[in-house]
Amino acid sequence: MLRELISLWRDRGSRLARSLGQDREAVSIDARHRRCREAWEPHLQATRALILDAADTAPGRGLAVALGSGACLDVPVAELAERFAQVVLVDAHHPRAARELAKRLGNVRLVTADATGLAQAARDAAKRRGRLPCPVPLPDPLPGLRPDFTASVNLASQLPIPFYTILGRRADDAPGQTFLRGLVTAHFDWLAGLPGRVCLACDTAWERADGPEVLERRDALEGVALPPPDRTWLWRIAPRPEESAAYDRQNRVAGFLDFAAA
Repeated sequence: MLRELISLWRDRGSRLARSLGQDREAVSIDARHRRCREAWEPHLQATRALILDAADTAPGRGLAVALGSGACLDVPVAELAERFAQVVLVDAHHPRAARELAKRLGNVRLVTADATGLAQAARDAAKRRGRLPCPVPLPDPLPGLRPDFTASVNLASQLPIPFYTILGRRADDAPGQTFLRGLVTAHFDWLAGLPGRVCLACDTAWERADGPEVLERRDALEGVALPPPDRTWLWRIAPRPEESAAYDRQNRVAGFLDFAAA
């Protein structure tokens, strides 16, 4: 815990990242990765392989974008930088590891953005008891850019999470649930309309398991359905006793090599 507090003190995020809790989340992810490195590695390898296989089918070699890049544990940044003239990493918070990569690789750029574009609108609605955007508009975290390749990396299921805190009790009423589901739908619709090749990796279910037996399963996408994926795998995100001595926590992940065509 002390190490995490020191890490957070040394690597506070932007105002946006702090308001969404993304700098704290980045520190927690880094700490859990250190503790569960062996269990995480198959997931990280599967995600990186999906991204590179999809990138190799991109129609051009100009611009590649990775959304939800974080500390780049699951994003093969160096390999993308070899394949494309420019790589843009998009996240609400870029931890030290990502910043160091960008410094070392001359064609990698960091963009700090709220992938939904709606954090402030949700805050205003919560504060004034106003209406939430309905329908949720398509996001535009890449204004003016036309990527040859885009990867949404283990991001879609995370989009609604900060809004549960922002909205408070309103997250549980019908308009709140519609809004949260709309965030995921809008992300998928936006991805499907991008130029170039689009790759998607995302959680579809969060589970508690005892060996092969699934004790509890929760939908990870607010009820939004996806077409059949090209690949699926399990992310053993918290093997016992990380979260509990009674169960392992695992995520079911879907991977799409060409999301627009799916």
